[in-house]
Amino acid sequence: MAQALGLVTLHRKPFTPTLHRSALPFSPHNPAASPPLPIGSHNLRVLQTATFHDAVSADAWGMALLGDMETNSLDCSTCPIRFCQPWAQRALSLEHWRNLELMIHMYLNNFIHQVKQWAEHLNLTFPFVIQGSIGCELHLNGTSRGFYTATLEGEDFVSFDRDTQEWVAWQEDELTRYVRDSLNRDKGTVNMLHFFLNTTCINDLGSFLRYRKEALERQEHPVAVVFAWEPPLTPGLLTPSLHLVCQVMGFHPQPVHVSWLCDGEKVAPGPQMSSTGILPNADLTYQLRSALAVAPEDGHRYACQVEHSSLQAGGLIIPWGRCTAWISSPNVNA
Repeated sequence: MAQALGLVTLHRKPFTPTLHRSALPFSPHNPAASPPLPIGSHNLRVLQTATFHDAVSADAWGMALLGDMETNSLDCSTCPIRFCQPWAQRALSLEHWRNLELMIHMYLNNFIHQVKQWAEHLNLTFPFVIQGSIGCELHLNGTSRGFYTATLEGEDFVSFDRDTQEWVAWQEDELTRYVRDSLNRDKGTVNMLHFFLNTTCINDLGSFLRYRKEALERQEHPVAVVFAWEPPLTPGLLTPSLHLVCQVMGFHPQPVHVSWLCDGEKVAPGPQMSSTGILPNADLTYQLRSALAVAPEDGHRYACQVEHSSLQAGGLIIPWGRCTAWISSPNVNA
């Protein structure tokens, strides 16, 4: 499978490569990297970039994208696969990921070795950069399309035609024809690539879509607690202040509404109210803290109300009671 995933695109003339990922032709930040998909379609792409500094040293990295969402990355030719989305790890079995990681490491080692041989044979000048994109699209009507494309200095160079099972040259120079003919002579690799684009990629894409949907649509109930915090006394201000803090944790999806009640009535937004905003947790849930400045011992009853899609109408109401005492909490910044 190493050669099936291997594609060599070599620069015709020396140049200094730009190593910023956002500037690469296949970068997800560049909408021109691939043609727009029909509405309701999905795609899974693996992007590869290798920089060959000289005949000895080379750097390689890769990333997998579901649409424009990065799911996995690889920072070197021997690095472990990194999971950017927890649900992506669950989408495929542990054995599948282990085999995939082993295959990628073998492929990259073979790929780098092969390119160095080509560079020596063709007397190419270092440095040069190689980029490739392999993946598949699944359309709303059930049809699919597999692709393997490459760019040379930001322009189309060669691509794999899934229907004819042949490599196609986009330039008519000696270098491009050499690469195309060399790839087409390896019929075993062509057959494996055809199977990968028609079967393996489509199956993995479907699994990724199912697990992403479950992750995005799952409902996690928020847990909330109300406590009081007395900030340090401001110089020149004789009257102490009290902040009631409502900490809301572990909810999903993101939309949530937190408000304060005073004697059962909602407190209007104003300078006495502040919030951290919604913050992400490592487990793909969210948290938020809202604070309300009140006068100590004002005799009112306060409560925090949390409304979320996982809760029944009215949400959670966490009372504080009468403000006659408070707990100092120096670790909380309202």
